[in-house]
Order: sequence, then structure tokens, then C-alpha cells
Amino acid sequence: MIDAPPCAIVAGIGPGLGAALCRELAGAGYRIVGLARSAGAGEALLEDLGPERFLPLRCDLADAAQVDAAITQAEERFGPAGTYVHNAAHLHMQPFLDTEPGDFETLWRTTCLGAAHGAHRVLPAMLAAGQGNLLFIGATASVKAGARFAAFASAKFALRGLAQSLARELGPQGIHVAHLVIDGIIWSERARDQFQMTREQCLDPEAVAASCLHLLQQPRSAWTHELD
Repeated sequence: MIDAPPCAIVAGIGPGLGAALCRELAGAGYRIVGLARSAGAGEALLEDLGPERFLPLRCDLADAAQVDAAITQAEERFGPAGTYVHNAAHLHMQPFLDTEPGDFETLWRTTCLGAAHGAHRVLPAMLAAGQGNLLFIGATASVKAGARFAAFASAKFALRGLAQSLARELGPQGIHVAHLVIDGIIWSERARDQFQMTREQCLDPEAVAASCLHLLQQPRSAWTHELD
């Protein structure tokens, strides 16, 4: 009996790293489920990768019921996920006194609570299989909070803490938990339009995605927890 291709769930599939991750995983033989709040986020990827390799689903990661429903649909299509990548977040830069409490909550719910919802839902199948990958995408603000980044950095710090705790709890059970610190701006049209940056000034999303794949394919005897 031929084994089915592995399934990976990528939460956050917008232009830049999310899309590059889906393409990198597809090239490595994975079938990918892409989760995004926008219904149109996965249209270009679906056209490129095809329905036999890619399933885009609309999902608010801060809502546990929506996460459960989306991952149930993913399992029905491609089987249990052996890899979960949490790439969902949005950059928020604002002076502290102009930052409303709701901004803090929104960023935390998307960045950290959403990651907890996803991990909580996929882990039972991974633990039953005795193997799996959880990859959390962090930022410079995960380890160093700059001015006007109070809401964003506190959410990213929380995500890093979640990753560290899960790595120590789940590693002995065969689950590789990794945290990636993105110390720079990843190239996309947004980087050009919002920050007036050129491609040469930015991180190449395909190169970052290749580093992610390397993390996911590491042998257990030499797992990396954090890559900068």
C-alpha cells in the first residue's frame, strides 16, 4: 500500500512568506491546507497548485469553533496533518498612548491564541502517530521590542513563550516544535508600497520558506528549536 502524501496546514497564507511556504511545501510533496480570514487569499495559490495539492479555507483563527471546523474539513480532504505552521499576524506600529486596549487583544488573539487553537486541534493526531511538526513564525519583536511596537511585540513575545513551553513538553513525545525569528522585512508588494523598500533590501520569501522546510525535515537527533 502506497502511503498518502503528507498533509501540512499553513495558517496565514497571504502574499510573502505564507504563499512561498505553500509553494515550497507543495514542491516537497506535501498537500497543503491554507487558512486565512479572507476568502480570496488562496485563489492565486489554488490556481498555481491545483485542488489535488491545495485546499484554501476561510477561518478566523481566534475563534476555536472555526478552527475546529476548518481542520475537520482539512482532515476529511487530506487526512490528519503532520505539520502545522502558524504564520498569522499583522504588523501594528503605533505610539503606546494611541494604542487602544482592543488593539492589544486583537493582536494577541490572532498571534498567540490562534496558534494555541491550531496546535490544540492538530496535536491529538500527531501524538497518536508519535511524530509531527509545529512551526511558529516570529519576528524581531519576539525577542526585542522597539518603540511603537508595544502591542505587536507583546503578542510575539507570547507566541515565543508558547513555542518554548510546547517544545519542552512535546519534544519527548516526538513532536518537533520550532520558532522562527524573522529579523527583517520579507519582500512583497506591501513592503514596496508601505515601506518603500526594494527587493534587494528585503528577505526573499522563497529563501525563508526553504529554511522552514529544512526545519521541518530535520532528523529528531538534531532538532533546532529556534532559528534566527
